[in-house]
Amino acid sequence: MLTGDLVRARVKGRDITPSLIDPTRPSYVERAEDLLDLFGEAVAKGWTRGEVDEAINDLIGDGQDARIVRGLAKLCMDRSEFDIEAPLPPAELRHKVFRLARERGPVALEGGPLERVTADHVLAEVAEELGTTAATVAACLYADLRENHRVLRCDVDSATWLLHRYNVALVQALLLKASEVRIRLENPTAPRLRQLFRHVKFHQLIHSAKKVDGLLELTLDGPLSLFKQSTKYGMNLANFLPALLLQQGPWRMEATVLWTKARHKKTLLVDDGMGLVSHYADTGAYEPREVQYFRERFEAADSPWTLKTGSRPLNLAGRSVLVPDFTLVRGDDLVHLDIVGFWRREWLIRRLELLQRSGPQNLILAVSNKLSGSKEALEGFEGEVIEFSQVLSPKKVLEAAEAMCTSR
Repeated sequence: MLTGDLVRARVKGRDITPSLIDPTRPSYVERAEDLLDLFGEAVAKGWTRGEVDEAINDLIGDGQDARIVRGLAKLCMDRSEFDIEAPLPPAELRHKVFRLARERGPVALEGGPLERVTADHVLAEVAEELGTTAATVAACLYADLRENHRVLRCDVDSATWLLHRYNVALVQALLLKASEVRIRLENPTAPRLRQLFRHVKFHQLIHSAKKVDGLLELTLDGPLSLFKQSTKYGMNLANFLPALLLQQGPWRMEATVLWTKARHKKTLLVDDGMGLVSHYADTGAYEPREVQYFRERFEAADSPWTLKTGSRPLNLAGRSVLVPDFTLVRGDDLVHLDIVGFWRREWLIRRLELLQRSGPQNLILAVSNKLSGSKEALEGFEGEVIEFSQVLSPKKVLEAAEAMCTSR
């Protein structure tokens, strides 16, 4: 993710536009390839993070594209793996060295004619005790500091991949300052719609949606609309963007961005014609852990009901849509199950009010009581609600489904 100082955007009136780059421009491709060569050498030679930072600064220089290259380098660093490389535990080693220095001290920079104790003497004595060399002790002493971590790998496919990733990262950085995001999709297919809502739930985004003719309008709360968890929620919203880019039909995103310290409202517009390319593998829909756990436990249970993944959005009187996680089928009996893992009181109240008026009668709502929300939000709702902590019980769901079908 790009930090605020690396964001490049143009502001005109109430509009804010990310300064996207042309991924095919030879000068950008060359700079990206130079960076990948640098990281390749860093991995081969086992450079420290500090050495990588120094090499990046030398590569960037003072050119006009310095901020762009620094942003590309930041993305490379984010895709790199670092680790501590030390045969001796640094923290324990420092304890030994500092204790011995205190006992032998005061420690001088040079021994001089009086042959005073120096750091080299202390390191040599500790090395002898541990059966190693003074050079090894010195190398391991601060190996756990961040700048001394060794680079192990850099997971960047190509220069072109990196340049496309940069453009997406610019938009993501702006979404961190969003108070609301509105998305409009034209004639989305059922599989793509299901995929999109899976990502909405996977990233735990508070949302509402409505379908009008062939248009689906999806509204997401931004991180700055929340009183708690704004940093984590903002990252989740930004990480949702590449999932939106997987949509194959026309789409448009409009976000209200609070820009500058004074939080002036600006409008960010992004659509499918801007050439943004997702770096997410298009492998279908993600499943949140609570959904995975329920599926696994249901499949292990002995039940006449068949569990199917929900794929058809349920229209809530034209005011919203609901894409249930599962549909339970037994002969002619049909029961939908929607699992809500992240919510806050105001959003849940609005959702329950809508379901109370326009929701299907064969819907079971499973709500986590461990995340942001309030039990008071559930009071007064006459529909079927199951609360759970971490794992939703298939037994409770089956009992609710049986009761629902019996009461008809």
